[in-house]
Amino acid sequence: MIAEPALHYSRTHLNELELEAAVPYDYIIVEGLALPRVASSKLNLRSSKLDEVVRAFVRVCHGDKIDTARLLKACRAHNELLKIGGAALCLVAKDLECNIDKAEALLKKSPKECENLTSLLEHEKSAGIHNGNVLDDSSAAVGLLWIRRSLAFQVQLFESVVWGEEPKDAAYEAYEKQLSPYHGWMLRTVFPASFGQFSNREEFLSIFSEADDENLSIIVKKLRALVATLNPLLQSWTESFHELGLEDTRRV
Repeated sequence: MIAEPALHYSRTHLNELELEAAVPYDYIIVEGLALPRVASSKLNLRSSKLDEVVRAFVRVCHGDKIDTARLLKACRAHNELLKIGGAALCLVAKDLECNIDKAEALLKKSPKECENLTSLLEHEKSAGIHNGNVLDDSSAAVGLLWIRRSLAFQVQLFESVVWGEEPKDAAYEAYEKQLSPYHGWMLRTVFPASFGQFSNREEFLSIFSEADDENLSIIVKKLRALVATLNPLLQSWTESFHELGLEDTRRV
């Protein structure tokens, strides 16, 4: 049995999601963690960018592994979602896209060796391009490291907003926890400066609605489903880096 602390989202949040969104959850085991299997058909998914992101991340797990191609496809879809999030998320989207490119380059070159997240990291490590946990700046590993940190920032942002916090305040808090420890002086100045362009909570949530009859409560349910899927996935992702000694903590 997987211990409850292995899950990053709270039981209260999961109960809220099940009750309000009517999303039945069961679990699949992926690289030692219990990940929620979201019944996406129950979320009334249509064809908006948010719908595509929820659907894509639900499909990332293949058997008991994190499928690299599906993961990067989901990250691409997520980046398209960020691009409609307004000027406040523009810098985040640009950074995310550059790092996806790095990971995709290795996947295209060595698809068999990079079939899942762990095998990709092991393959690149065995090539000797890193210096311990100091990762090569052009590597897929460094790209995946920063993709993970970016997603962690966004997950905390979305989770805080759906539970009632204003986007600007949520962004500052998420940045301080998820990105600031790894940013040098310049980025610690540039990134937070963009957060002043966040709109209020209602306007921010409405950005993700691409249908006239889709109200904010539906958007909130879908974002909660996305958060519930990503949180344990990010934990597994982090543990893969630590287990292989690839967690590069340098500031950039």
